[in-house]
Amino acid sequence: MFFISLKPYLIFVLLILAHLPSTIYSQNNYFSNPYLYSSELLVQEVKSKILNMRWNFGETSHFRFISDNDGVYFEICLGNLPDIYSDFVSRVKNKFIENTNGESQQFIFSYKLKSNGTEEINIPQCFQEERRPDEYSYIVTNRRVFENASPRYVSQDELSLIIRNRNVLFYTGAGISLASGVPGMNELYNLLGLEIGEKFLFSLENALEKPREFASKILAFHKACLFSAPTKAHIALKELAIFKNVRLLTENLDCLHEASGVYPYRIDAKHLREEIECECLAQFDYIICIGLNYDDHGFLGWYKKCNPHGKIIAVDLQQPSYLGNEDFLVIGDLQEVIPSIQKKIVE
Repeated sequence: MFFISLKPYLIFVLLILAHLPSTIYSQNNYFSNPYLYSSELLVQEVKSKILNMRWNFGETSHFRFISDNDGVYFEICLGNLPDIYSDFVSRVKNKFIENTNGESQQFIFSYKLKSNGTEEINIPQCFQEERRPDEYSYIVTNRRVFENASPRYVSQDELSLIIRNRNVLFYTGAGISLASGVPGMNELYNLLGLEIGEKFLFSLENALEKPREFASKILAFHKACLFSAPTKAHIALKELAIFKNVRLLTENLDCLHEASGVYPYRIDAKHLREEIECECLAQFDYIICIGLNYDDHGFLGWYKKCNPHGKIIAVDLQQPSYLGNEDFLVIGDLQEVIPSIQKKIVE
């Protein structure tokens, strides 16, 4: 996510028609007891899942898409923009229609590609969707970011001992799903031809010129999230969660944890702040981050506030920005590291 006005500010939401755990979790024990997930529940969930992603640039402009099994909808909204976009807006404005529902003047291009192949352009009824993302539900607290930290490097054997003997939580990011063909954020940008910073709006011109092709790429991302097979690391991580009797935490939109047989907790900042006691995290000595390259939800920052003596361990190919000097790093391919550790501990 970005908060500089000329950079796209991204928020994504995963909507699921409830298949909630039947287990009752108390506040102080909320992250205990992994919730095992059946293939029947997975089939139901895939039918009901909606991906809802949004990029804000400036105060009144945005790009968003919503996808489900009925098709893909995307819109580009132009509000008040800096002068550097004047020529661009003049060139493409004829593709937009004016939105009269808001107080400020906005021009919106919208497109819907249905699963049966039919398409609609500039659909007024869709403009009633909520305009601003719910930042309060997205970011728990200030993100944990360091530029020149020197975490301690640890071996797989050392990590195995920590998992076996200490209280740990597992927290996954997009890196764990890349081996299944699910795009991470960089891969999604490449797939859609998007750029960051001032060029973001310019990079949306292709969506205006070839909306069907653009929507088809979104649909490919949607299908990858919902129908890809779990990786070796997903399977091994499920076994580790069962062994440690803890819930898996993730920031991922895909269904790969569910496909492995366990239902993850997806970070909900509002829920964490208002429903979960801080002491719930204080009991964990370590949070082990797997394929997570950035503290996007501020969850790791919140963990450190709740548990100042707690440590973070990252398993990745390179050092993530959230590791401080007191934290730990295991360098390696997580598709090899996690299954290897699981075998050492569980078998």
